Amino acid sequence: MLDKKRRLFRLIETYINDYQKDAVEEMYGVGTTIKIHNMAESSSQKALLFEAIIILGDTITEQVMDRKLADILIQDAMVYFFPNQSIKTYVRWDV
Repeated sequence: MLDKKRRLFRLIETYINDYQKDAVEEMYGVGTTIKIHNMAESSSQKALLFEAIIILGDTITEQVMDRKLADILIQDAMVYFFPNQSIKTYVRWDV
């Protein structure tokens, strides 16, 4: 099961870091990447919780510490894989 999760994580990361690279770098700075670290499922709420890590590049200021874009990009990607589940995100930062 872990292999399937890792493949899913890599697909999401490719979408975010390659196809949406301009938006990510505009929001968080040049060299920033977003990694999906974990996924947990809540069967009672029909929800998935994704833990994402924003690895900051050159720019590290309080202005770039806004998680909204990461939330939107993850939710946009997940609608194709899990159309009937609510998607929640937990974002943490790294340098």
